[in-house]
Amino acid sequence: MKKLISLLLVASVGTALIGGCSNNAADNSVSETEQTTSAEVLLGAAGQASTDTSEWAMTDDRQALFDAATDGLLGADYEAVLCLGVPESNPLGTVFLCRTTYVTPDADPFWTFVTVQDVGSSVTVEDVKAIQYARSTTSADLYLADEPDEVIIGGWASTEDIEIPSEVLDAFNEVFGEELSGAVPCALLATQVINGTNYCILVNDAGQWKCAFLSVTPSGNFPLTVANIAL
Repeated sequence: MKKLISLLLVASVGTALIGGCSNNAADNSVSETEQTTSAEVLLGAAGQASTDTSEWAMTDDRQALFDAATDGLLGADYEAVLCLGVPESNPLGTVFLCRTTYVTPDADPFWTFVTVQDVGSSVTVEDVKAIQYARSTTSADLYLADEPDEVIIGGWASTEDIEIPSEVLDAFNEVFGEELSGAVPCALLATQVINGTNYCILVNDAGQWKCAFLSVTPSGNFPLTVANIAL
């Protein structure tokens, strides 16, 4: 039965590709020796995002739950990197952000949301979805792929890991400082190179998961959209 479920899950996502200033009395700037890192500046600063993602970290218990559900699945490898919590639609479920790689030569990893259901007597994978980046940048709600004929377009490339570079965090705060004040940017999911670079960042905003899309160009930084995620 697990073999059949794994083949169906793989098919469901088969097309997803998914500096410092000098100190002087006039401007009160800090000296080079007093500079803090971007992460330190962001932590707890008014109008800026937190960088503490420990609430969603993979603990031993969460890893054990995920391993029990995915044991025996064929066709793709799923590596859980964050636990996003319980979806509204399934009180027995837990959603994980996963680095997913098809078991084929030279396969590139991409990001999926994997829902695991624990009913006590059994733990199963109930759903696997990948982001449709191109569609999500024109909608208030993030579009997730759950049919094999829904093809991603628009040149978005999934990142290899979720680490958000400090300069991207700075750009995030610049363009979303008011709209997402106090939100936690948790993962860099994808990039797109068009006259600069566009970024898709997974954000937790007071318990609501969203993707913030921003553009960083030679002329400046600006928001594309913030899309809600219905997990």
